[in-house]
Amino acid sequence: MLLLCVMLTLSFHAQNRKKSKKTKDSQQEQIVIPSTSKEVSPQMEAKPVNNIPTQSNNTIERRPSESKPAVAEEVKPINIEQIIEQSKPIIQEKPNGQINWTDQYIEAKGQSVIDNERFKNLAQAKLMAQRGAIVDAQRNLLEIIKGVNVTSETTVQDMITSRDYIYTRVDGIIKGAKMVGEPIEKDGIIEVRMRVPLYEQDGLAAAIHSDIPTLKKVTTLSDIVNQVPDNVKDQTIQALAFNLGGKKFDPSMFPIIVDENNNLVLDLSKIYDPKTGKFPKILSASEEIMKEIGYKKGVEVLDVLRTEPGKMVIDNKSLKKVNWQKIGQVAGKIGKFLMMLI
Repeated sequence: MLLLCVMLTLSFHAQNRKKSKKTKDSQQEQIVIPSTSKEVSPQMEAKPVNNIPTQSNNTIERRPSESKPAVAEEVKPINIEQIIEQSKPIIQEKPNGQINWTDQYIEAKGQSVIDNERFKNLAQAKLMAQRGAIVDAQRNLLEIIKGVNVTSETTVQDMITSRDYIYTRVDGIIKGAKMVGEPIEKDGIIEVRMRVPLYEQDGLAAAIHSDIPTLKKVTTLSDIVNQVPDNVKDQTIQALAFNLGGKKFDPSMFPIIVDENNNLVLDLSKIYDPKTGKFPKILSASEEIMKEIGYKKGVEVLDVLRTEPGKMVIDNKSLKKVNWQKIGQVAGKIGKFLMMLI
């Protein structure tokens, strides 16, 4: 009997040991399974932390860039360079040359025959022809310059006639003219183009500005100019657009703007500084460009009642749109102020 009890006890302990072993094995298997799952797909666990999906990353980078144009639009409402590029330059064609009021220069061409009989050496003959062409271009420049309107009532010729020393200055400007491009040889002739600036420090305006005669037939500043409406006192204008309504405008070096009663509103000779040579650009803007920029800040459209050489008469109602005193203060100081004729 005692032996039977011992055997049962041993059997019971053996069974308990087997159950305990199975339980441990099962626990080990349960631990191994999640550990194995981590090793199989570690990237899935790491993506949210270290690897942001490409699509989401692109979205994050695009949002700031999409908002930038709106900010730039507010800071710089009009693109002056774009307007200049798309507009037409105002050019007066002259015999043997032109006056470019937009790019602000006077240009003339000169020609001379290659004299092979007098100069047997071909290189020497071409060189002498080039010198002759330069002299011819300088002579043509003088003829063009004499006819340039300085103000609405004065030409360069008038100033040369009344003051001998002005001719000396002008002659010095012409002798300092620069050749444009290389000499062209065609049909035994050498042709050159010479150019002088209108407003730069070594240009025509600097030579005559101090002797410009006082304006005639134009009274003092109009009350319209002095009465600046509150809504335009702090305006910032980068361009004035003059609606000619099909009228022809004959430019001058220093145009003037007057009201309906011929009261002086703006005299551009007063904003020119010979030390800097800066002067507003005058160009011809198309209707398409005006439609594009017409509703943006920085441009004001003025109606022109009539024109005279170097003078525009503006509708009084249009004049009230602009702080003319401020225009007079800043137009000559900034190099990219525009006067557009439409």
